[in-house]
Amino acid sequence: MTAPPPPPDRLDSLTGLRFVLAVLVFLTHALETARFFADDALNDLGVIAPYGIASLSCFFVLSGFALTWSAPKNDTAARFWRRRVVKIFPNHVISWTLTLVLIGAVFGPLPMLGPLPDPGPALANLALVQTWIPVPSYLLSVNGISWSVSAELFFYLVFPLLIGPLRRIPARHLWWWFGGVAAAVAAAPALIDTAIDGPAWPLWPPLTFTETWLVYFMPVVRLPEFLLGVVLALIVRAGRWPGIGPWTVAAATGLVYLATLALPPIYGRSGVLIIALCLLIPLLAVRDARGTPGWLRHPAVVALGDASYAMYLLHYPVMAVTRHLVGPGRDVGLLEGSLIIAGMFVVCQLLAVAMFRYVENPLVRRYSRPVSDRAPRV
Repeated sequence: MTAPPPPPDRLDSLTGLRFVLAVLVFLTHALETARFFADDALNDLGVIAPYGIASLSCFFVLSGFALTWSAPKNDTAARFWRRRVVKIFPNHVISWTLTLVLIGAVFGPLPMLGPLPDPGPALANLALVQTWIPVPSYLLSVNGISWSVSAELFFYLVFPLLIGPLRRIPARHLWWWFGGVAAAVAAAPALIDTAIDGPAWPLWPPLTFTETWLVYFMPVVRLPEFLLGVVLALIVRAGRWPGIGPWTVAAATGLVYLATLALPPIYGRSGVLIIALCLLIPLLAVRDARGTPGWLRHPAVVALGDASYAMYLLHYPVMAVTRHLVGPGRDVGLLEGSLIIAGMFVVCQLLAVAMFRYVENPLVRRYSRPVSDRAPRV
């Protein structure tokens, strides 16, 4: 076991990791959803391995870890909720408004986004409650990828209620708790697979809509992934991190992935892969605490990681407009498609950095009270 690391001013590697995860989600949607290439083998690179699904799960774990690592013991639920609302809602409202303008006033119905939604789904999306409504027109309304922000909002709601009891777990028992939470992540698809039956959902065959909603979208089912991050942060803080190396994490993740290939398809859409991959997060945190250099701590990578939330919200509307301009039925070759995707990526990053610099960061500084002078920015 390692001694508890001193609290660093910043967990820059975890901020840099956010950038990497955002890139992987971007690539998944650019290939699997936008499908610019005439060669379907290239488009299918977006789903040939579940790196997008794993990246989203990693975001959930990372949130739990970062919030636990930086939370002061004298914090109140009201102060915590205020900080999170200021952090997530301004960017969300901007992307929500932009999407409605694009599909309602500028272009009309867009590939990937569809037509202007009815008021009910649009308002549910604005309030970030759409993930609780098992109806496709609500779940993926407006900027459909904001469903994950809806799930995060639920995690933020329950975090102040859970962190006190979790902090009181004896240090020697923390790994047992990690195992229990990991078991809950693994058990969810098995329970859902045996309980639900029906026709396949066209957007995600061979799963039914109900199966997909429960295993992938439902916030309560995704909560254990967030709790994995909470428990891992407590483990590192208690000095119970065993010094697992990156190759061990990679090997364990590979074995879990191979196991999912032999299991029913619902496992491939679940958060099971994160059970091993999540160990990367405390590994990076410990390296930061020790001052170990690494490319994830490079200032440029950290700056893009800071803008990753804005990048996540903006990339889907940018792709939809690009797909419309290229032509909904027009597919292109390798070179042209690669240039289109690269161009979209640059545009998304420029818009995201601008949103972070001129909207998100000023509002957080103005309306969010600092957690503590030493709280890591991740």
